[in-house]
Amino acid sequence: MKRIPMMAICCLGLLVASCGGKDEGGKSMELLQREQGVPVKVQKVELQTFSRELSYNATLGGSSESYGQSMLAEAVAGIHARVGERVSAGQLIVSFPKSTPTAQFEQASTGYNAAKQAYDRLRNLQAAGAISLQDLNNAETQLNLAQANLEASRSMINVRAPISGVLTNLAVNPGEMSYPGQILFTVSSTAGYKAKLTVPDKVARALRAGTPATASIDDITLTGNISRISLALDPYSKAVPVEVSFPASGQRVSYGATAAIKLQTESREATLVVNREHIVMENGRKYVWVNQNNQAVKRPIETGMDNQLQFEVVSGLEPGDLLITEGIDLLTENARIKVVR
Repeated sequence: MKRIPMMAICCLGLLVASCGGKDEGGKSMELLQREQGVPVKVQKVELQTFSRELSYNATLGGSSESYGQSMLAEAVAGIHARVGERVSAGQLIVSFPKSTPTAQFEQASTGYNAAKQAYDRLRNLQAAGAISLQDLNNAETQLNLAQANLEASRSMINVRAPISGVLTNLAVNPGEMSYPGQILFTVSSTAGYKAKLTVPDKVARALRAGTPATASIDDITLTGNISRISLALDPYSKAVPVEVSFPASGQRVSYGATAAIKLQTESREATLVVNREHIVMENGRKYVWVNQNNQAVKRPIETGMDNQLQFEVVSGLEPGDLLITEGIDLLTENARIKVVR
């Protein structure tokens, strides 16, 4: 007696399963699609500009950059500016001790003071007619040499900004040892931005100075162009260095930000363009689906240029055609379709 309810439940389950794939009226999804049409989305084909682009990631620096270099093997005495600050040409950035033996600043300072005193004394004597003009000229020459030695020594212990701009990098801290030739800091001009890329030699041959480019950082896009293409391969990467310049144009981007760089290598106006995902491949040929009187028609196309995401269509489509963009996998030739938004 206890088995009867269980059998009833099983029969009810089989009945429900046999109704799967049907709507409330008992019609299958396939039948509904035949009667009402396969739901699809369409896009009107229009003429547009097609661009072939190369994409890279690069760090944005200033449109021009200058560096402060160490000439001493000595510990840094002081840092006089911070990264991100605006600095002026000639402003002190990094200093070393005046007692640094290599710089010989104290000796140069003593020599200059002695030469200055000698010159001043001889100038007074020459004015009184006690010495010749030649003697005064000789003293002036010695003074100029002593001043040049002092300036050279001072430039070794006081490293100043070579240009006005923003201090974008500091490579040392107080107390750290430096070495001759080491780059201590970088100053970037605020007139714009520059990105440095390396591209394969084959790609570089298709580029030229002036090639349009964009740099995208979050929601900001800068427009510029290639400003320099090296004539030689980089010895380490075995690729061609390329510089891309972008005017500031009132948009503020932090120096050192990583940007998505796109180089527009080729562009054609008034062309028909189809996204790669809207193209169907069969037996090595390309097809698209179009809406023709609410019926799906598979149309062969021929393509020209591509940029990996889109294809230029050279035949098979006309402006005004309704390209089916969604629901493609459900379509068959001349199937009834229903356009949805």
